[in-house]
Amino acid sequence: MHLYKTMRDFLMDKDYYIDIFEKYIHVFNYVDIIKLESNKIIITMDGFNLEIDGTDLVVKRLEKKEILIEGVVLKVGFIR
Repeated sequence: MHLYKTMRDFLMDKDYYIDIFEKYIHVFNYVDIIKLESNKIIITMDGFNLEIDGTDLVVKRLEKKEILIEGVVLKVGFIR
């Protein structure tokens, strides 16, 4: 459990982080959600937009500045 806390503390010190798993994307420290559809999600970050294309995209968890998205992710891109 000590390793988990150390890693989480390390990541929380960053401006943002994005974790991509097999069926999930976790985004920490986003600014705003621009578009939220089942095939495209656009999230404003500090300095760029994060575009997620896929199918069956749903928000599984939404907290202040933190979002967990589930679905089939086909493409993730950064838009300036």
